[in-house]
Amino acid sequence: MDCRVEELKNWGNYPKLEALVCHPRSVEEVREVVLRQERLIARGNGRCYGDAALGPCVLSTLRLNRILSFDAQSGVVWAQSGALLADLLDVIVPQGWFFHVTPGTRFITVGGAIACDVHGKNHPHKGCFSRWLLDFELLRADGSIVRCSPQENAALFWQTCGGMGWTGVILSARFRLMRISSVFLRQRTLRASCLEELLNAFEAHTDWPYAVAWVDGLARGRRLGRGILLLAEHWPEEASALSFPRHFALNIPVYAPSFLLNRCVLRLYNECYFACARPGERRVDLEQCFYPLDRIRHWNRLYGRRGLVQYQFCLPGEQAFLGFRKVFELIHQSREVPFLCVVKRHGERPPEAVNSFPESGYSLAVDFARTRGLLRLIRQLDEWVWKLGGKVYLAKDACSAPHMGRISPQRVGAEKFWSLLRERIERESN
Repeated sequence: MDCRVEELKNWGNYPKLEALVCHPRSVEEVREVVLRQERLIARGNGRCYGDAALGPCVLSTLRLNRILSFDAQSGVVWAQSGALLADLLDVIVPQGWFFHVTPGTRFITVGGAIACDVHGKNHPHKGCFSRWLLDFELLRADGSIVRCSPQENAALFWQTCGGMGWTGVILSARFRLMRISSVFLRQRTLRASCLEELLNAFEAHTDWPYAVAWVDGLARGRRLGRGILLLAEHWPEEASALSFPRHFALNIPVYAPSFLLNRCVLRLYNECYFACARPGERRVDLEQCFYPLDRIRHWNRLYGRRGLVQYQFCLPGEQAFLGFRKVFELIHQSREVPFLCVVKRHGERPPEAVNSFPESGYSLAVDFARTRGLLRLIRQLDEWVWKLGGKVYLAKDACSAPHMGRISPQRVGAEKFWSLLRERIERESN
């Protein structure tokens, strides 16, 4: 087994630390690491943004990446926790299957999808990843392996889904897939001139399975919150041959200079993007619809060596307009520049999914280049979001007040499984 000290960072490139990283190749080696180390955290492909999968000792699951079985008749796949969704797509799409729920990148692991209980553009219709989980194997702090499902060890099952790796190391999982007949989708584009119009457009199109909106984070006054709503549904016609589409991917080979993404450049980009987004319908493929940013390799380097911070929070539906408006006003009052801003609508959270991020209402995600003054702004945003009954997504969090995730590590799991995120939360509670 390979164990060595490495510099680690997640997708946001902040924070960074040196950690002992172990790369087990078998369940036996996973157990050996867990029993030998006083504290550790499991880590997949590092595509969460903040400090959730970082700690002094990290167990990498990337070598536990086999697809153990796939039933092309029933659409049930069984994979080890380190398998990437990207690898699964190459197997399941040619057989006419796709994920019920997928986040905005296919380069996450199965274990990471469970630990963060990821959601997509179809949460009101399909919920989170956990809704389609049949069961998983979990290695606990004492080295024992427990099978968890909604029927067997149900409490542990739901604590693990969205539990940020604090209950143990996920070894493998079985989950259901969705039948598709084509790799194409029908996408409708709608322009909204302000925030109220944008949220009304969401409410007027709840019958569409997929919905997501880009928002101009720099727009002010009567244009505040203007955006582009993208709706989509799977193409109904049969396809003679299915394969996951591959487009040319632009690569960002080095970190961009800090001055590249500035307010003037972003304002010009936003004006062009809004003007060029023509209302109407067109046909898009799976990659274009679900994974547009995957077509820019290492796009996080555009934010420079200091890294990026994404502030993603959800609010109850009745508070969304007021909350989003106030958040944009606070951002405009600061010197921080909001880059990519994305709004999604969410449905009811099942009561058993105690650690899942989405609540009935709306979420807003805003990307910032990390600056010296950003922490001050995030503290202001935290106060407002908390006051309105909201919370932040721990998979994206790097700077928020620890209570903002509304999860207690002590309730979730043993102290064996320890990350910088958990340390922040427990330090606040003490």
